[in-house]
Amino acid sequence: MSTTFLEHRAKYREVIARRYGVTTELYDEASRLLAPLATPFSVRKGEYLQRIGTPAQYIHWLHAGVARTGFITESGNEVTLHFQSDGDAVGAHDDLLRAREDEPAINFVVAETAVQGYRLDWSEVSALYESNSRLRDYYLGAAQRSIIDQSRRLYLNASPAQGRLNAFRREYPGLEQRISQKVVASFLGITPQYMSQLLRQDGSKA
Repeated sequence: MSTTFLEHRAKYREVIARRYGVTTELYDEASRLLAPLATPFSVRKGEYLQRIGTPAQYIHWLHAGVARTGFITESGNEVTLHFQSDGDAVGAHDDLLRAREDEPAINFVVAETAVQGYRLDWSEVSALYESNSRLRDYYLGAAQRSIIDQSRRLYLNASPAQGRLNAFRREYPGLEQRISQKVVASFLGITPQYMSQLLRQDGSKA
Protein backbone atom coordinates (compact mmCIF):
# COMPACT_ATOMS: atom_id res chain seq x y z
CA MET A 1 0.00 0.00 0.00
CA SER A 2 2.79 2.42 0.92
CA THR A 3 4.46 1.92 -2.47
CA THR A 4 1.27 2.84 -4.34
CA PHE A 5 0.81 5.94 -2.16
CA LEU A 6 4.36 7.06 -2.95
CA GLU A 7 3.85 6.48 -6.68
CA HIS A 8 0.71 8.62 -6.68
CA ARG A 9 2.37 11.33 -4.58
CA ALA A 10 5.36 11.49 -6.91
CA LYS A 11 3.12 12.64 -9.80
CA TYR A 12 2.41 15.92 -8.00
CA ARG A 13 5.84 16.54 -6.48
CA GLU A 14 6.76 19.68 -8.43
CA VAL A 15 3.34 21.35 -8.25
CA ILE A 16 2.68 20.80 -4.54
CA ALA A 17 6.25 21.53 -3.43
CA ARG A 18 6.05 24.87 -5.24
CA ARG A 19 2.61 25.60 -3.79
CA TYR A 20 3.77 24.92 -0.22
CA GLY A 21 7.10 26.67 -0.69
CA VAL A 22 9.12 23.57 0.24
CA THR A 23 11.83 21.66 -1.57
CA THR A 24 11.00 18.56 -3.59
CA GLU A 25 13.32 16.67 -1.23
CA LEU A 26 11.19 17.70 1.76
CA TYR A 27 8.02 16.77 -0.14
CA ASP A 28 9.42 13.28 -0.81
CA GLU A 29 10.54 12.90 2.81
CA ALA A 30 7.08 13.89 4.05
CA SER A 31 5.53 11.38 1.65
CA ARG A 32 7.74 8.57 2.97
CA LEU A 33 6.90 9.43 6.59
CA LEU A 34 3.15 9.61 5.92
CA ALA A 35 2.98 6.50 3.71
CA PRO A 36 2.59 3.97 6.60
CA LEU A 37 -0.48 5.91 7.81
CA ALA A 38 -2.21 6.04 4.41
CA THR A 39 -5.24 3.82 3.74
CA PRO A 40 -6.81 3.77 0.25
CA PHE A 41 -10.41 4.95 -0.05
CA SER A 42 -12.92 5.71 -2.77
CA VAL A 43 -16.33 7.40 -2.61
CA ARG A 44 -19.06 8.15 -5.10
CA LYS A 45 -20.26 11.59 -6.08
CA GLY A 46 -22.32 13.13 -3.29
CA GLU A 47 -20.77 11.14 -0.44
CA TYR A 48 -19.28 13.03 2.50
CA LEU A 49 -15.65 12.86 3.54
CA GLN A 50 -16.43 15.05 6.56
CA ARG A 51 -19.76 16.00 8.11
CA ILE A 52 -20.74 19.02 10.15
CA GLY A 53 -21.31 18.36 13.85
CA THR A 54 -18.76 15.62 14.57
CA PRO A 55 -15.03 16.09 15.24
CA ALA A 56 -12.86 15.83 12.12
CA GLN A 57 -11.12 12.48 12.25
CA TYR A 58 -9.26 12.18 8.97
CA ILE A 59 -7.24 14.15 6.50
CA HIS A 60 -7.62 12.88 2.94
CA TRP A 61 -5.26 13.09 0.01
CA LEU A 62 -6.74 12.83 -3.49
CA HIS A 63 -5.20 11.30 -6.57
CA ALA A 64 -8.40 11.44 -8.64
CA GLY A 65 -11.62 13.43 -8.46
CA VAL A 66 -12.95 16.69 -7.02
CA ALA A 67 -14.02 17.43 -3.43
CA ARG A 68 -15.65 20.56 -2.07
CA THR A 69 -15.40 22.18 1.37
CA GLY A 70 -18.08 24.49 2.71
CA PHE A 71 -20.52 25.28 5.50
CA ILE A 72 -24.20 26.00 6.11
CA THR A 73 -25.30 29.46 7.22
CA GLU A 74 -27.84 30.01 10.02
CA SER A 75 -30.45 30.70 7.36
CA GLY A 76 -29.74 27.34 5.73
CA ASN A 77 -27.77 28.54 2.72
CA GLU A 78 -24.82 26.48 1.55
CA VAL A 79 -21.52 28.34 1.09
CA THR A 80 -18.59 26.82 -0.78
CA LEU A 81 -15.17 27.77 0.57
CA HIS A 82 -12.84 25.96 -1.81
CA PHE A 83 -12.30 22.91 -3.98
CA GLN A 84 -9.68 20.18 -3.91
CA SER A 85 -8.72 17.95 -6.80
CA ASP A 86 -5.94 15.64 -7.99
CA GLY A 87 -2.86 15.94 -5.77
CA ASP A 88 -4.53 18.01 -3.03
CA ALA A 89 -4.87 17.34 0.67
CA VAL A 90 -8.51 17.51 1.75
CA GLY A 91 -9.75 18.68 5.13
CA ALA A 92 -10.89 21.95 6.67
CA HIS A 93 -7.78 23.06 8.53
CA ASP A 94 -9.73 24.87 11.25
CA ASP A 95 -11.82 21.76 11.90
CA LEU A 96 -8.71 19.61 12.19
CA LEU A 97 -7.39 22.01 14.83
CA ARG A 98 -10.76 21.94 16.65
CA ALA A 99 -10.60 18.15 16.67
CA ARG A 100 -7.58 18.28 18.97
CA GLU A 101 -10.00 19.52 21.64
CA ASP A 102 -12.70 17.09 20.49
CA GLU A 103 -14.79 19.98 19.16
CA PRO A 104 -17.25 19.31 16.33
CA ALA A 105 -16.54 20.33 12.74
CA ILE A 106 -18.37 23.37 11.40
CA ASN A 107 -17.52 22.57 7.76
CA PHE A 108 -18.43 19.72 5.45
CA VAL A 109 -16.33 18.06 2.77
CA VAL A 110 -18.26 16.35 -0.02
CA ALA A 111 -17.25 14.51 -3.19
CA GLU A 112 -18.30 16.53 -6.25
CA THR A 113 -17.22 13.69 -8.53
CA ALA A 114 -16.23 10.12 -7.80
CA VAL A 115 -13.09 10.44 -5.66
CA GLN A 116 -10.13 8.15 -5.05
CA GLY A 117 -7.28 8.75 -2.66
CA TYR A 118 -5.86 7.95 0.75
CA ARG A 119 -7.22 8.52 4.24
CA LEU A 120 -4.89 9.34 7.15
CA ASP A 121 -5.96 9.44 10.78
CA TRP A 122 -5.48 13.03 11.96
CA SER A 123 -4.41 12.07 15.51
CA GLU A 124 -1.67 9.83 14.08
CA VAL A 125 -0.55 12.53 11.65
CA SER A 126 -0.48 15.11 14.47
CA ALA A 127 1.65 12.83 16.65
CA LEU A 128 4.06 12.36 13.76
CA TYR A 129 4.30 16.13 13.26
CA GLU A 130 5.14 16.55 16.95
CA SER A 131 7.94 13.99 16.86
CA ASN A 132 9.62 14.94 13.57
CA SER A 133 11.00 18.43 12.91
CA ARG A 134 11.27 17.87 9.15
CA LEU A 135 7.62 16.93 8.93
CA ARG A 136 6.78 20.02 11.00
CA ASP A 137 8.54 22.12 8.36
CA TYR A 138 6.35 20.52 5.70
CA TYR A 139 3.21 21.10 7.77
CA LEU A 140 4.22 24.75 8.28
CA GLY A 141 4.41 25.20 4.51
CA ALA A 142 0.97 23.64 4.07
CA ALA A 143 -0.49 25.76 6.90
CA GLN A 144 0.94 28.98 5.47
CA ARG A 145 -0.56 28.14 2.10
CA SER A 146 -3.92 27.60 3.81
CA ILE A 147 -3.72 31.09 5.33
CA ILE A 148 -2.90 32.61 1.93
CA ASP A 149 -5.85 30.80 0.33
CA GLN A 150 -8.22 32.04 3.05
CA SER A 151 -7.01 35.60 2.55
CA ARG A 152 -7.50 35.32 -1.21
CA ARG A 153 -11.04 34.13 -0.60
CA LEU A 154 -11.79 37.25 1.48
CA TYR A 155 -10.54 39.53 -1.29
CA LEU A 156 -12.49 37.51 -3.84
CA ASN A 157 -15.73 38.05 -1.90
CA ALA A 158 -15.27 41.81 -2.23
CA SER A 159 -15.05 41.67 -6.05
CA PRO A 160 -17.96 42.04 -8.50
CA ALA A 161 -19.54 38.77 -9.62
CA GLN A 162 -17.82 38.75 -13.01
CA GLY A 163 -14.47 39.34 -11.31
CA ARG A 164 -15.16 36.45 -8.93
CA LEU A 165 -15.93 34.18 -11.87
CA ASN A 166 -12.72 35.20 -13.64
CA ALA A 167 -10.71 34.60 -10.46
CA PHE A 168 -12.33 31.17 -10.01
CA ARG A 169 -11.30 30.23 -13.53
CA ARG A 170 -7.72 31.36 -12.91
CA GLU A 171 -7.44 29.54 -9.58
CA TYR A 172 -9.14 26.34 -10.74
CA PRO A 173 -8.39 25.97 -14.46
CA GLY A 174 -10.57 23.33 -16.10
CA LEU A 175 -12.65 22.72 -12.97
CA GLU A 176 -15.74 24.46 -14.34
CA GLN A 177 -16.22 21.57 -16.78
CA ARG A 178 -16.01 18.94 -14.01
CA ILE A 179 -18.61 20.28 -11.56
CA SER A 180 -22.14 21.63 -11.67
CA GLN A 181 -23.04 25.23 -12.43
CA LYS A 182 -24.96 25.34 -9.13
CA VAL A 183 -21.79 24.53 -7.18
CA VAL A 184 -19.79 27.21 -9.01
CA ALA A 185 -22.54 29.71 -8.09
CA SER A 186 -22.26 28.62 -4.45
CA PHE A 187 -18.53 29.36 -4.52
CA LEU A 188 -19.12 32.77 -6.13
CA GLY A 189 -21.83 33.66 -3.61
CA ILE A 190 -24.51 34.20 -6.25
CA THR A 191 -27.73 32.46 -7.24
CA PRO A 192 -27.75 29.81 -9.98
CA GLN A 193 -30.01 32.15 -11.98
CA TYR A 194 -27.45 34.95 -11.84
CA MET A 195 -24.74 32.43 -12.71
CA SER A 196 -26.68 31.58 -15.88
CA GLN A 197 -26.88 35.28 -16.70
CA LEU A 198 -23.10 35.67 -16.33
CA LEU A 199 -22.50 32.71 -18.61
CA ARG A 200 -24.85 34.14 -21.24
CA GLN A 201 -22.95 37.42 -21.08
CA ASP A 202 -19.69 35.49 -21.53
CA GLY A 203 -21.16 33.73 -24.55
CA SER A 204 -22.27 36.98 -26.17
CA LYS A 205 -18.72 38.36 -25.87
CA ALA A 206 -17.17 35.34 -27.55
